[in-house]
Amino acid sequence: MQATTHMERLGLRSDTAVMARRLLGSGLLAGLAGGLALIAVMILVMGAAGMGYATPLNVGMASFVFTVTPPMSMLPTLVSMMGIRLPASAMAPLAAVAHGGHLSPAMMKNLGAMLMSMHVPAATVTQMGLLMSGKATNSTMASLMSAMSPSARAAVMSAMPVSAGHVVAGVILHFAFAAFLGVAFAVIIGMAARMGVPGLRTSAGIVTAGVAGGAIVYVILRWGLLPAVNPLMAFVPQLAFFLAHLLFGLVAGIVLAVAFRRAAMTAPQHASR
Repeated sequence: MQATTHMERLGLRSDTAVMARRLLGSGLLAGLAGGLALIAVMILVMGAAGMGYATPLNVGMASFVFTVTPPMSMLPTLVSMMGIRLPASAMAPLAAVAHGGHLSPAMMKNLGAMLMSMHVPAATVTQMGLLMSGKATNSTMASLMSAMSPSARAAVMSAMPVSAGHVVAGVILHFAFAAFLGVAFAVIIGMAARMGVPGLRTSAGIVTAGVAGGAIVYVILRWGLLPAVNPLMAFVPQLAFFLAHLLFGLVAGIVLAVAFRRAAMTAPQHASR
């Protein structure tokens, strides 16, 4: 009896290890495939909207690890896009100095005083000062861009210099997160199916669960993670962002449904003895 029990435990451990490997492999494949679909949609949508085809990776994903601010040469354009109309006597020297890549402390002080005299909000003046001094953060840029029209924000993102380092970091971050989500989907759906949750032993049920998971991920990102961690993502076209997450869930769900069917993941692993 003891020998039989020991063998059963070994068999259970072996089955668990095999299931874990299958879940990991299936989840990684599902996440990467879904991530490719998601980023392709966002690249096409944002590029067509005039935000720049590289922006989802160069600005959006890269902002998780980099401070993404416009070059000093864009400062006169930013001022105009924010609806601030400086007199020509101030714009000309500002443009000349900005193109040189350096603003002296005296010029920054004079510009700040001029903005205050024009009744520009003090918070905006402070944020402009941080930008000019090179101390701006992504939150600073998000605050400044929130005062712009959607078309102006799109123009700013499109004009951001494309950095190879930013794009590479964006690609790595995007697909790493997509792979993590794919594995999470595989574990949750696979374990729920083994526990007999209704509907999850069919391909349609698995695909539906994947789409629902994509919607849940969007909600968590949009109102939970991104406002605190990456506020610049607030300017991504949100309808497209939501639909892209549904597409991620759809693709991931299809991959998992095929993988689970082939591996018989949803079938009971042990017959009653």
